[in-house]
Amino acid sequence: MLSTTNIIAFVPTVDPVQARAFYEGVLGLHFVKDDGFALVLDANGIMVRIAKAGDFKPAPFTILGWEVSDVAKMAGRLKVQCFSAG
Repeated sequence: MLSTTNIIAFVPTVDPVQARAFYEGVLGLHFVKDDGFALVLDANGIMVRIAKAGDFKPAPFTILGWEVSDVAKMAGRLKVQCFSAG
């Protein structure tokens, strides 16, 4: 039924400013708009909605991920980006 439609990813945040800085500035996703309910970003044709949540408990497991050819290399690049952005 839904196998031929586009998927949309939802990720909660209590800090939309910090979330946008991370998803746009560090991960390089393209910011589309802030619709009042969520930040809308484009991840290579996939919509990612960073939902503005008043309160939530972070999940103890992965909720969003990317397929990469070299996990160690990408983790190293992200570590450098996160420390230089902070």
